[in-house]
Amino acid sequence: MPGERLDSWLRGHQSLVDVLTASLLAACCVLFGLLVDADPVYTLFSLLLALPLASRRRNAGVCAALVLGIAGVQWLSIRNDIGALPADLAVPLAVHAAAAYGPRWAGGVTLAVGLTGSVLGGLSWPMLPSSATAHLLVGAFLASTVVAAWATGALRRVRIAHREQQAKLAVLAERNRISREMHDIVAHSLAVVIAQADGGRYATSPEAGRSALVTIGECARQALGDLRRALGVLRDGPA
Repeated sequence: MPGERLDSWLRGHQSLVDVLTASLLAACCVLFGLLVDADPVYTLFSLLLALPLASRRRNAGVCAALVLGIAGVQWLSIRNDIGALPADLAVPLAVHAAAAYGPRWAGGVTLAVGLTGSVLGGLSWPMLPSSATAHLLVGAFLASTVVAAWATGALRRVRIAHREQQAKLAVLAERNRISREMHDIVAHSLAVVIAQADGGRYATSPEAGRSALVTIGECARQALGDLRRALGVLRDGPA
């Protein structure tokens, strides 16, 4: 299925996807700034907010700390001049990454910091003279965005844990199957060898004894080949 192949490709190239995401967000924000002739401070904060996303899965906690810290500096320094930036989209992305890929405590911390930032954003924006209801709606929108990002990240963590558990169960089942197969090989071969050895010991003619020895040799060689193939699966097979 195309969807499954795409999902498999994305899982196998996570670092590349993160770099492309950060680069695309930064490029779009800078291009928008050029179109509206924005202040250089706009470009600086846009790059500072977007670029940490390049490591949002490899270093989710560090990425979230950088993005949230830069967003805090943005609020302190230019909230009354430039206001919110398109690059602020990096905040929910960082919260999602912390909840999905970072340490367990990182998800809760980033959620709390993100909600605090939502309250501060609601106090400052919209910048035009507005009623308290408008500020409340802006704060509620920002908070819902942060909560949604955290919730989807937490769900992603659960799915990753479930996938890893399924992989472990599959490995255990395969090991049990190979163990049973090796047991059957050894048990069957030994049974044949014992039966032929007993028959050869009580044989009354040299031909019967030689036949028993030939059968023992063939059975032993076949068992040795089967064991080598089974052990080869364990030695050379995928993890």
